[in-house]
Amino acid sequence: MSSWALRLSQFFLIGALMVSMGGHLAILQTFAWGNMLVDYSNETSLADAVEKTFDGDHPCHLCKLVEESKNEDDKKPVLKSQMKMEMAVPVPIKVPFPRSEELAFSVTSYFGADLKIGRAVPVPPPRLG
Repeated sequence: MSSWALRLSQFFLIGALMVSMGGHLAILQTFAWGNMLVDYSNETSLADAVEKTFDGDHPCHLCKLVEESKNEDDKKPVLKSQMKMEMAVPVPIKVPFPRSEELAFSVTSYFGADLKIGRAVPVPPPRLG
């Protein structure tokens, strides 16, 4: 995978995680607060603008939109299991573990010797030469 494709996939993954956790609403709320701060500071002092922005008594249309969206998200069920009540009883599944003979395979080493991997080491060890 090329570096730009990897960066692009990371970007989309981070974006998907942000949207799934409500990060887009946090970004929109921050943008709304910034606009409110600029608008209110044009009318009054900076201290009064900060107070009006964050007191909650003077919300802008974006703040109201974010609040509505948060309320809608709180009403939606998070998981499908919350939408429909079902009981699932776990059934134990036995998975056979492979025997050592099934795991063994042969590899030709760099020197051309046939090595067996996955089996017990022969006693005494073989000598090269």
